[in-house]
Formats: sequence, structure tokens, C-alpha cells
Amino acid sequence: MPSLPVHGVCPHDCYDACSVWVTATNGRIVRIEGDPHHPLTRGFLCYKVNRYLDRLYHPERLKRPLKRVGPKGLGAFREVTWDEALREVASRLGEIMAKAGGEAVLPYSFSGNMGILSESSMDRRFFHYLGASQLERTICSAAADAALTWVYGTRMGPDPETLGRARLVVLWGSNPMVTNIHEIPLLDEARAHGAHIWTIDPLKTETATRYGRHVALWPHSDYALALGLARAIIHRGAHDQAFIDRYTRGFDAFQAVAEAWPRDRVLLATGLTAQVFEALVDDLIALRPLLIRTGYGVQRQFDGAKTVWALSCLSIILGAPQDVGGGHLVSNSGSFSINWERLTRPDLRPRETRHINMVQLGTALTAVDSPRVEALVVYNSNPAATAPDQRQVLEGLLRSDLLTIVHEQMMTDTARYADWVFPAAMSFETLDLFTSYWHRYLQLSVPATVPWGESVSNTEFFRRMAQALGLSHPALAASDRELIDDALDTPENRCQGLTWDRLWEEKVIKIGEETERRPFVDVPAPTVDGRLHLEPLPVNPEPRDMDREAGEWILLSPSRRRTIKSTFGNVASLVREDDPELLMHPDDLMALGVGDGSWVRVFNDRGETRMKVRQSERPQPGVVVSYAVRWNLIGDGGNVNQLTSAALSDFGGGATFYSTRVRIEL
Repeated sequence: MPSLPVHGVCPHDCYDACSVWVTATNGRIVRIEGDPHHPLTRGFLCYKVNRYLDRLYHPERLKRPLKRVGPKGLGAFREVTWDEALREVASRLGEIMAKAGGEAVLPYSFSGNMGILSESSMDRRFFHYLGASQLERTICSAAADAALTWVYGTRMGPDPETLGRARLVVLWGSNPMVTNIHEIPLLDEARAHGAHIWTIDPLKTETATRYGRHVALWPHSDYALALGLARAIIHRGAHDQAFIDRYTRGFDAFQAVAEAWPRDRVLLATGLTAQVFEALVDDLIALRPLLIRTGYGVQRQFDGAKTVWALSCLSIILGAPQDVGGGHLVSNSGSFSINWERLTRPDLRPRETRHINMVQLGTALTAVDSPRVEALVVYNSNPAATAPDQRQVLEGLLRSDLLTIVHEQMMTDTARYADWVFPAAMSFETLDLFTSYWHRYLQLSVPATVPWGESVSNTEFFRRMAQALGLSHPALAASDRELIDDALDTPENRCQGLTWDRLWEEKVIKIGEETERRPFVDVPAPTVDGRLHLEPLPVNPEPRDMDREAGEWILLSPSRRRTIKSTFGNVASLVREDDPELLMHPDDLMALGVGDGSWVRVFNDRGETRMKVRQSERPQPGVVVSYAVRWNLIGDGGNVNQLTSAALSDFGGGATFYSTRVRIEL
């Protein structure tokens, strides 16, 4: 007989953080359904999670610890017991730390599971206690986070539940049809009430097709367009001076930067016509409430932080935050009150240790000394497929003297380079607490069954690692329930009566301010003076040159509908195309002299990969698209990250995946 459904949360790196109900029969999960009572995820699931059972019980799912028995990268392993694996791993780690110190150990993780416990709790305590190198987890949103914090003092925007009130929505580098599907009903509601919806994106995305008013600007010209629009608005006298005077500082400094972008210069940089530019200016001035909804792709480029800063300032000078439903929304991560100090325990570090940016993993493994990285522990991530400058990353992973430990659910590209692989539980088998970087609901995910085989949660894995190393500090033995208590232990949560008992009873709790309250208007900005800061970032205000040389294309590698980066990369029902594809405009195909479906070599000075070229109107001439990220094992031995750079963004140390130029030949 099936058990009663339990509440769960989709764990993947997605805006929506969907509320679900999970049913198991005889210890096996048989049904995953959307929660119809969640105000935003509304009972329906995305294309991927509707096929989640195919991943949960995939025939390649790992069940027991594995020890490498062949060359790194070939995936030759034998099953061992947990006792044997932990004993040998602890012995090797002990030798490394005795010889080179804790900084010779590098954790590498990101958001393969977005649960607070899975992503950032016992793991951080463990590495802090070892005195390991500190990983700067910057690969997704660091440039945007830095810019938002500069302007607003936090990562917060309007409540998405107010989106239906907007009368102008500018989707800037945002493709919710693929990456934020539960925003679509809200956009449809706004459109039904008369809202204009503009999509600003170099690509003709699914969202651009759905809503029209597509502004197909040239890649990397978002910064120029944002400042040019602001300058035009100021020159027309249409900025909201009363709002600026009351709520901001630094307007004169912002205006000085915007003044360098007259319309003619903007049109040259963006490729837009004067008619499109002026129509957008007219709508920005005339329609309220105004919501600028920015996706993370905008900031995965050289000028990423400056772009998010400029978009924030554009919304502010128009007074958009003063309207319910208006403002600038990139992230609502700052809405949640989590006691990160108590949860992650940085006080356990014996001393301050060095920082290593995860974007530059290849350099960390091949060039960093004093001490050299001698042990790499990977969990919640698959850097052999997802990290930029892949050739250098794989060179590092092939080092015979590098101890690589991977906690994983499948034999991923990274696991194939490991010395030891430990089986990881999946989210619906573990207890966890979830926030969202889009909506404002805190959610408890309850295990529907025990973990598959001998797999364990991330928290249990690091508890076992600590025990194997003989680390006796009580913080390294805390239970998952105790970790949740630590996470919730803040004055704000106590004031709102947010306790374990309430969370267990309700499972889904709206937190923070009431929906009607306007961030930074009804609630002061958490900056030093309570004002929104328009001053330019402390970087060169001029954009970095991205001009192409003859025979080059700009390569964009956005998310695809059927996967979340490399997650789901081996699920046959989702990854149906057999070959890696490169989308190219028909004009470029003709100029290159290749036919639709031909295999081409795509290369630059960092690496190369082979793809099957497909004719498409989605990119404009001069731009090619390869959706991220295929597994190397499935994708002819390499993927698009053979081509991407480990260069950092202008501010915040973020990734620059979309600032990639390539050459193409048969």
C-alpha cells in the first residue's frame, strides 16, 4: 500500500523552488506531484521534474562507495565498504594535512542541491575545522550579487506575487519559458490586464516569441543600452527627481556616466534602430508600475556587474520602486533571515585561510603553490563538465598526486576522475530546508523514503568524514534537526514565531514583509545611510572591448529546457538529441559554406570541440548558440566549456561564460 504523501521541494538550481507532494510505496517513490496550494508554483511542474522518477531510479545511480582501479578519467572502479573507504581517505587526508597543512585541501561545490543543509551546513563546518582553503562560490551570480549589494545593500526586489499589477515589464536577459516557468502565468496575467512586455535579449528566445516586442541587441551591449535609455530619460526631464531626492544618493555621479552614452553611440553598440530605441524610451516614461526583470545571463560577461548596476539605477531614477509591482528584480535571496554564522561555524577555523575562486579551478589545480592543492573534495557539482576553461580543469584532475574525493549520485564526468566516489542521497530521501532566490516562501522538505542503497545525505557524509578523521568537536556531529534550529535562530525569525514546530506543521511559510510593502520605500534600504546608492562601481566605467576579428563568432551558452546545466545530463527521456548542436543563423551558414546538419570544429585558443551545426533564426548573424551543458562522455569527449574562459567579471569575481569568441571550420 502507498504511504501518505509527504511534502517535498524540488532541490535544483532554479528560481521556482517548487513545492511538491511525494508518495512512496514499499519504500520506493512512485509519484511526485506539484502542490496545488502553493501560491506561486501552483501545482504544476516543469518538463524536467515531471520526469524526475527517471533520474531518481536511474540504472546508473550509485549505491555503494567506489575505489578507483584504473587510470583517472576512464571510470574504472570497484565497490568497497564504507569502513574501508573512510579509513583510507582519512589516512590520505591526514598525511596531506600533516605535510602541507589544511590549505592543501580544497572543497568544490555549488548548487546541485539548493537545500540549506545540503548546500551549506555540515560541509562548511568540516572544512572550516580543517583550516581548508576557502572556495569562493562565484560561478553563477557573483557579479549581480555584488552590484545589488552596492546599490540596495542586499539582494532583494519586489515580491513576484505583485507582478500581475505591472503595466510595463522589461524582461532583460530573462527567458522564463525555460528557466522560471512559474513566472509565465504572472506575466500572462499582467498582459491580460494591458501590460506591455518587452524582451531584451540577443537571442530570439521562447519568451521573446511568446510576448513579442523583442529587442535583439548585440551581445555585451546591455550596459550601453541601459545607460543610453537613462540618459534619454534624463534629457527629456522624465526622471523622478522627487523620488531621487528622497530615497537615493549619487545621482550626479550616475548622470555623469550616463552622459557618455548619447543615442547614436548606443545604436552603434547595440545594433538597434532609432525607432526601437525611442519606442522603448516612450514606454519606460509612460507606463506604471514598471518592473525590470533581469536574468542571471546578463551578468555572465566581462561587464556583468556594471550592467546590473546600470539596470538598477535605470529603475530607480524612474521611481519604479515606489509602485507595488514595480522596481528591479534579479534576486530575492536577501528576503530570508538565516543565521549563517551559527549554521556554518567559521569560528571553527584555526586561522584565516586563503580564498580560491571556483571559476579558476583549472589554475588552482595546475598553478597554485604555497601550498599546492593536494586534495579536492567535490559534492553538489560536476566541474569537469561545468567549469570554464575545461582543458585546464581536466589537466588538473588528471594529476596522479591529487587526491580527488567525490560525493555524487551518478558516475558524472567529474566522478570518473576521482580516486574515491561516495554515493549521495537525493533530495526526496533527506530532510532539508529551502529558500528561493525568486519568491519569499520558506519550505521544509521531508524524506519520503530512506536513501537508495548505501547513499547518504551531504550532512551525513561530512559527519562520517569528521568521525573517520577523529574530529570530536560536537559541532561536527550535529543532527539535521539541530542544523535547522541553528539556521532559524535569528531575532527576525523569533519575532515572527518561526520555529521548528511551526515549520513542521505548516511546511510552507511566507516570510518577511507583507506582499503590499514596497522594498526600499516602506522598508528602508539596508545600506549604511538607508538610501539607494547610485554611485558607479569602483571599476572602469567604459565597457570591455568585445569586437570580433574576421572569421570569429560570439558564442552564447544559455540554459536549456530539458536540463539544469549538467544535472539530468544522462536521463534519456530528457536528453533526446544524440549529438551536441551549434545553432547558427542561415546567413552565416551560407557564408561559411556548410550545410544544416554538418559536423564542424569549434575552437579558440583555449580548446576545441565538435558539434553538429543547425540552421536557426534564434541567434542573429555573428552569434552562435550551444545550450549548456552536456556531459563530456556523451558529447564526443568535450563540451562547450572547452571554449569558455576563466576570466573574471568586472566586479564581484563572477564568471564570464558569455564573453566567448570562437572560430568554426569543417
